[in-house]
Amino acid sequence: MPGGSSFSSRSAGPSLSLAGAGSCILSQLSPLPPETIPLASGLGRVPATSIKSTRPKPSFDQSTRDGFALAEPGEIEGNHSRFRLVGEIAAGSAPGHRLRPGQAVRIMTGARIPGGCSRVVPFEECREENGVVIVARQHLGRPQLHIRFRGQDLARDRVIARAGEPLTPDHLLRLAENSWTELQVHRAPRVAILCSGSELVEPGGTLRPGQKISGNSTLLRALTEQEGGRCLLVRTAEDRPEAITAALGELLAHHPDLILTTGGMGPGKFDLMERTVLAMQGTVHYNSLRVRPGKSTMFAHLAAVPLFGLPGPPPAVRLLFHELVTIALRRLRGERSARPGLQTARLAEPVRSGKSAHLNLKGAFACLDQGRLMARPVQGQEIANGIFHLRGKNRLFTPGEDVAIRLLTSPYFSQTICRSS
Repeated sequence: MPGGSSFSSRSAGPSLSLAGAGSCILSQLSPLPPETIPLASGLGRVPATSIKSTRPKPSFDQSTRDGFALAEPGEIEGNHSRFRLVGEIAAGSAPGHRLRPGQAVRIMTGARIPGGCSRVVPFEECREENGVVIVARQHLGRPQLHIRFRGQDLARDRVIARAGEPLTPDHLLRLAENSWTELQVHRAPRVAILCSGSELVEPGGTLRPGQKISGNSTLLRALTEQEGGRCLLVRTAEDRPEAITAALGELLAHHPDLILTTGGMGPGKFDLMERTVLAMQGTVHYNSLRVRPGKSTMFAHLAAVPLFGLPGPPPAVRLLFHELVTIALRRLRGERSARPGLQTARLAEPVRSGKSAHLNLKGAFACLDQGRLMARPVQGQEIANGIFHLRGKNRLFTPGEDVAIRLLTSPYFSQTICRSS
């Protein structure tokens, strides 16, 4: 593995906007190759090709109610029709014969409709006496037949799971109903994580004066797995060129599809990540964004593996993961819509942008209030379910203003929690 302690730094071009960074990421990545998995492992995975139905649904005409399957009316007495009861059809059994005019069979929900049947009339609309089913003529004139016809819900050879769209439980249901037991999906991205900093100690380690627990390792592992990636390994390295070089070499030896690093980004003496990547013959696509936090953020390739260099503070790591790394993971997973969109929310409480005139990212708490998306800044230890995109230096956004927000999860359906305690 190329390495060494002689460092040089070069510009990766002008600072990019957040949108420009997203475009750069997408231009450098392609979906991972497909693999075959069992249907039971398909939740959240992304089909490599669209999957079609193998049979119509339902595959036969079936009753939607417990009742009587009737042929054309036979004997009429005043306002009633009489049908001779000739049998019974349970769900899962095949009809024994074709109905003739004036005949009826007792039938259960989901059972196969016999030949010659014109409609099903529920039990509560009929009367049975001595082997004869008596039905008021008004029930025979209604448009509801209580029959689901073959292929009514889904015809054969129709797409039931589209390429590029993650599989949901409903997709898996349809696939199972069509006898799909194995699926061709894009391989899940394998991710390796490196947290740099001489002050960092792995969780469970002994802290010396001036040191702190490396929470980013746990945070990034969880965020990666939440986005459908698989964490291969996590390492911590001191702020020394040889330590970072050795750690990156170890990560590459495990053949990851993506490397995430934290710390070591910036102009300081101990900010060695970009210089190490360059010394290892890596290619830096960008190393500066017009975003706060995230000015000193890197996207590169190292030995053909895409690499994100993120800042050290966990709040910044979390925000930039959702804004940048998520795009990469979704593209690698094969998702058609890799870049999550922005929504417009109305402020429930004031929020102030940062000291920079560039785009400011802040954690948001979003909920629905009478159908309107509302949001406010997160407070204390609250967990953000959105990210404010705020523009303007030290600008105060007041309640009632509309602001841009990226939702991370579905907003809560409660009016009261739009307000902080």
